[in-house]
Amino acid sequence: MLATAATSPVPLPAPPLATLRVDVEGLRDRKGQLLFCLTRQTKDFLSCDKDPTAIHGSVAAEKAAINFENMAPGEWALLMIHDSNGNGKLDKRFGIPREGFGFSGNPVIRFGPPSAGAVRFVLPSGTSEQRLKMRYIL
Repeated sequence: MLATAATSPVPLPAPPLATLRVDVEGLRDRKGQLLFCLTRQTKDFLSCDKDPTAIHGSVAAEKAAINFENMAPGEWALLMIHDSNGNGKLDKRFGIPREGFGFSGNPVIRFGPPSAGAVRFVLPSGTSEQRLKMRYIL
């Protein structure tokens, strides 16, 4: 009987990561903060805050540009709110947003939120850029 030497498995190389720069355009003013949520669960992008793997947080509205580093390439969706009064939420009046909001892909907003297909984007490895236009209704 021949003995074979035990070999350790060769580790697979880690997939290349991505960097995403988001430039926010059309801010009404530079007050408050920008709340953001990036999710890979693009079909449920409106529930981004419930996705435990989502990237979410806030930056001062005066920045108007956000860099996301070490992201996994693939499909993503981005939601953003211009929380001008800094209370941590999108203020509404009679169900209509009183503060700015935006989505990746800058879909046309009619009645209700855009479709998942309209906000989904593919993030390749390397560096990419998205321009997000804030929308204000009131």
